[in-house]
Amino acid sequence: MTTTPAYPEIRAIVDGHDLHFIFAGSARLEAILNLIDSARQSVRMCFYIFGSDHVAARVADALVEARNRGVSVMLIVDGFGTGPLPNPLFATMIEAGVEFARFVPRFGRRFLLRNHQKMILTDGHAAMIGGFNIDASYFPDDGVADGWHDLALHIEGPAAQRLEAYFDALMIWVRASKPGLLPLVSLLAKHSETEGALRLLFGGPSRRLNGITRNLRIAIAAAQRVDMIQAYFAPNWGFLRKLGRVAKRGEFNLITAAISDNRTTISAARHCYRRLLISGTKIYEYLPQKLHMKLIITDDIVYVGSANFDMRSLYLNAENVLRIENAALAETMRDFFQLHIANCQLIDPIAHRLHSTPFARIRWLIGYLLVAVVDYGIARRLNWKAR
Repeated sequence: MTTTPAYPEIRAIVDGHDLHFIFAGSARLEAILNLIDSARQSVRMCFYIFGSDHVAARVADALVEARNRGVSVMLIVDGFGTGPLPNPLFATMIEAGVEFARFVPRFGRRFLLRNHQKMILTDGHAAMIGGFNIDASYFPDDGVADGWHDLALHIEGPAAQRLEAYFDALMIWVRASKPGLLPLVSLLAKHSETEGALRLLFGGPSRRLNGITRNLRIAIAAAQRVDMIQAYFAPNWGFLRKLGRVAKRGEFNLITAAISDNRTTISAARHCYRRLLISGTKIYEYLPQKLHMKLIITDDIVYVGSANFDMRSLYLNAENVLRIENAALAETMRDFFQLHIANCQLIDPIAHRLHSTPFARIRWLIGYLLVAVVDYGIARRLNWKAR
């Protein structure tokens, strides 16, 4: 394996928005702190995980300082990702006047429905989204094996204000005494956009296709080329067939994780490889770090946000994704994709057959069944039964 490259930051202007893609962990953390420090009216934050380590403490201190200078600060954390245990940082922030809420729809479903979104919004004109959480493991620079390889997208423009309207609706729902599922599905659908070069998409446990899944199905069905960097890859067979057809008529390239926090998710992804390889897909596993990035490029469209390409993100979790239609940016992001290949292991048909021992195939199948069938099926049925 070659030396891990430095992934250059990428800037673009699309539909009146200034977009800044940030990859290095230290740069992402600095951008978060600068965003909070520059706020003069409001800070809104929503995260799946908000830890209690030194990085989380720096972010919490910045929020307290913002509150002390008169800035309105609101924070939503997920009840499963962040956990039920007391976090002394939360007590400090609440004492300073931060409006705090946990996403726990009902106690009986707290392990089933999750708010997987990550966003920071300030003053109605700036926002940051991506896959990262507020925890030290998400901010090491490239090449630190125990850290996560991820990205952040800083946005300045009208979409930030639209994200604020969505956040406020979500906060009302989270703080309700009995937050029902149907109102959540309704607000996710209401704020998913259907027009424009730059669209906000939201996903969740809808009976019909949510905004994210519907857009991806349409885009992939028509695409001549698809490139993905996905931390967790375990879609249903319908999506796998669509991706296989892309590979047959054009090109489908996939980078997924060789290292993760959960070996089951790697097994689930590897269970999907054979079908894709038969269709001509090029598959790579990223070696230097744990992979946490969520990036999809379909022809001239770039998708960035919190959603993985697995059943939970596509059909169950509350997720946010920015859809950006711009040919020049799509080409730039494909160049970014290509930079990763030198640090990946190619999974070609021959290599896959060599590793497909009977024991490995059983392990991969069990991983896929757990991640894409059992977890999804039970959670979906119980969510709607308890709505």
